[in-house]
Amino acid sequence: MPPIANPPITKNPDKSRAANSEYHELIFPYSLPINPSLMGTDHHVELLAPAGSADAAWAALHYGADAVFAGLPRFSARAEAANLTAEQLDELIGYAHAHDRKVYITFNTLVQQHELPDALEALALIHDLNADGVIVQDMGVARMVRRFFPALQLHASTQLAVHNPAGARLLKELGFSRVVLARELSLREIRTITRNCGIETEVFIHGALCYSYSGLCLFSSHLNSRSGNRGKCAYCCRMQFDHEGKAVLPFSMKDFAVGEHFDELQKTGVASLKIEGRMKKAIYVAAVTDFYRKRMDQGLNPAEQQKLLSDIQTIFGRPATDLYLKNPDTDPIDPTTNGHRGSAIGTIASVFKEHGKQWIRFTTNRALMKHDGLKIELGNSRKPFNFFVHEIRFSNDRKKQLLFSVPARSEIDIQLPPDHPFAKPGMPLYCSASQAVRQRYGFEAPRPGMYKQRKPFDAAVELSPSGIRLSAKAGKISAQRMIAEPLSEARKPEKTKEGIRRSFEKTGDTEWVLQSLNVKDLGLFAPASVLNEGRRQLLDQLSKNLKQQKRAEHFQRLEKLVRPPAEPEKEECWSVKVRDLSLLEKLTEQELSRLEVVLENAILSAPAGTEPQPSGIAIPVIQRNHDIQRPAHTFPIEAANLGTLQAFADNPDLTADWPLYTLNSEAAEQWQELGLSKLVLSPEDTAENLKALLAVLGDRAIVPVYQHTPLMISATRPKTAPHLSDRKGRSMKIETNGDQFVLIFEAPFSLTEHLDELRAAGARNFRIDLSYGVNDAEDAAEIIRRTMKGFPMPGSYDGNYRKTL
Repeated sequence: MPPIANPPITKNPDKSRAANSEYHELIFPYSLPINPSLMGTDHHVELLAPAGSADAAWAALHYGADAVFAGLPRFSARAEAANLTAEQLDELIGYAHAHDRKVYITFNTLVQQHELPDALEALALIHDLNADGVIVQDMGVARMVRRFFPALQLHASTQLAVHNPAGARLLKELGFSRVVLARELSLREIRTITRNCGIETEVFIHGALCYSYSGLCLFSSHLNSRSGNRGKCAYCCRMQFDHEGKAVLPFSMKDFAVGEHFDELQKTGVASLKIEGRMKKAIYVAAVTDFYRKRMDQGLNPAEQQKLLSDIQTIFGRPATDLYLKNPDTDPIDPTTNGHRGSAIGTIASVFKEHGKQWIRFTTNRALMKHDGLKIELGNSRKPFNFFVHEIRFSNDRKKQLLFSVPARSEIDIQLPPDHPFAKPGMPLYCSASQAVRQRYGFEAPRPGMYKQRKPFDAAVELSPSGIRLSAKAGKISAQRMIAEPLSEARKPEKTKEGIRRSFEKTGDTEWVLQSLNVKDLGLFAPASVLNEGRRQLLDQLSKNLKQQKRAEHFQRLEKLVRPPAEPEKEECWSVKVRDLSLLEKLTEQELSRLEVVLENAILSAPAGTEPQPSGIAIPVIQRNHDIQRPAHTFPIEAANLGTLQAFADNPDLTADWPLYTLNSEAAEQWQELGLSKLVLSPEDTAENLKALLAVLGDRAIVPVYQHTPLMISATRPKTAPHLSDRKGRSMKIETNGDQFVLIFEAPFSLTEHLDELRAAGARNFRIDLSYGVNDAEDAAEIIRRTMKGFPMPGSYDGNYRKTL
């Protein structure tokens, strides 16, 4: 793309949007027409692109995104992305609003108790930036938005794992305007939720996939103390594991691409089609956004689609899957490679040596250039070999002339670098970097400062023989200045007001723009230099007063977050959760009498005649393939997803299991407002935060002290046998729960050695969860006895208890 000249500098950027529109049409050419084939849907479907950096944001808008989603440096689910500063977001939002685009800011992580003041300050910033919405995972954060910033639109993150209509309806009741649905849903499920819940839906159409349901993965947290729920995922599902001495990739998902279902997905009524990729570079965002913009506006034939998709794969590409949109038996795991593969260009026909150097011969199915990146797939779970093209020629050229580029469908020879591994005929070849593609997706951003958002102020100027009185007002704040400066009569009094206006319109790079001006001049003359200096002092004071007002408002809000300390009960209560009541048959009646038994069961009943009868029923976290059935009589219910809360809103005895995360007191208040009397705290939390929560929750909190924690809960069958280990020898196994596949450590999570410390912090309710990892009643009885006595559990680990999250 040729370089584009910057637009002329205007004296007042806020009044230059008409002039800037020509610049906009030049570097942001898409006018976003609606594809006529979709007119029957009666709504414009938004194309939403990722903005992990400022460059990616401008690239997305340049290539036709209706909206972008971006994060601040903190509280973003992509903590390791570049993210955007407040200043960058300010200009991005200013540009977007000037050109009918939108910017959503991600706040899609869980917040610990000590972070509430910082979280509140970040929400105030998002509000002041005039963001079009905030994407939220933590229900405590959502509660703060509703309490303190009700004008801010709430979007429910995919981290909330919303996968049924009941969950979407609850979010609508809680004031959310949009929900990002779980990626695992089918077109039918998407259509059902979209058309029946009265809330906007947003769905992914392209990008990387997690093996687990988003928001239900504790793998990275328990393996490396890097929580995916805190934006620090270490991508453990992409790692190689050992199975019977062989390196395997059992969980590495292909990349999602909506493919042939694109038009049908738009017609479901969804509000927004989302491209994943805040960790990706600007060129990737540009290419993917361009592809879907063209599909939406003008349509692409299969050949055009394949060409653009091949280009995208040279930037970043894994094999593609449409996951479960139509086919529940799809195979979305790539067991051969876990990273960027590229675009397939052929297979090695022969390998030969010439003048001591190794060459490969093949027919390329795409044009290649010198300095393009190639990749040889070596097989046998070996890492692919990457290299750049330095010497390239036609195979049939007797002169063996080296070339800069070759066209598609050419038989060519390429020299391998000296450090190449063994290569042989039949090995697949990929183009992993294309110079031509990189040159094609250029863009320029608007000049810095052009779209800075400014706050309007009203000014008043009163001239008197003894000086100048200046005042400014913006909303609830004001500022005054008195300049002692003897003034003389004006020679041209009709120009006094004009001169004062010129001075007050020169707000430069401040945060202010003049809205109205009231002048009382009495026919006097005021020097421009005096007026300019007075204006600078006045606006400086106005900014200081604004900061003071914001700080005062912040502390007022903080006071409303303070919770009085709880009074813990004297008696301890122990509960045990199982999926099979027969696990408890080796306990004595006396031992059972000390336990509350919670049965995880989707149909809300225990088999007739079984003992013990449960004191409560836990609904599984995933509820997709059947309706939640009502019991014959009222059971206490333990909910693990939002849909269960909505379905059992009238139940008088509700408990939140840990997937309804409670890491702060605002989340706890939200759950209490929804009728939840007890809260199982998160098994990935730290000692410091658990103690802070226990101090304010008291006996409402249930502390999990033993379990085989579900590290990943997935709808996808892994590419491995049930038992495997990581590179450090930690053993794991895969269990099933209905249609779900659950990864656990062979070693249990246990806090038994910390029971006295937890009791001192106020813990009175403790949970032993035998849902996974325990299949023998004798083992179950021993675990329960040792745990309740506080005995160490051999081979166990304590998660993040002594670490950070």
